[in-house]
Amino acid sequence: MKTLKGLLVMTMMTLSLHANAQSSVTMIRRPPRESKIVVHAGVRYHYHSGVYYKPYGRGYVVVRPPVGLRVAVLPVGYASVTIGRMPYFYAGGVYYVQYSPGLYEVVEPPKELAVNSTSQLSSLPEGAQSVYIAGRKYYKINDTYYEKSVSENGSESYVVVGKVE
Repeated sequence: MKTLKGLLVMTMMTLSLHANAQSSVTMIRRPPRESKIVVHAGVRYHYHSGVYYKPYGRGYVVVRPPVGLRVAVLPVGYASVTIGRMPYFYAGGVYYVQYSPGLYEVVEPPKELAVNSTSQLSSLPEGAQSVYIAGRKYYKINDTYYEKSVSENGSESYVVVGKVE
């Protein structure tokens, strides 16, 4: 039961992280045992399955990784995308670039997404295809791939993640 409760807490934190909206801070005593420590700007983040934990008081909170943080392993289920001729790796709302062989760096979302008026849709148009890539569901419209996002208030939208090579 303890393991099930821990899994439920981690799942809820991941969904909260993915929705890019945290209305309150969820604290945990310690990150998963399997987590790896990644130091960035003097802060020891714990990283496990695409979720980042930052020390906070006597525990840890789930946070978005800061730009510049580097990891040796991408999260399970990441997608390789190309945006504006630049290859990226995308997982859980976070973009990575390959910094060197076996090392990936968190980067700002590509500028092309910020200026593209169709970078987010409130609903999918007729004919959008469901596509599974590495076990994750995306929606393909022409050559563009979208991922479903749910906001804090429960409204759904579809965010561009790029073009799969």
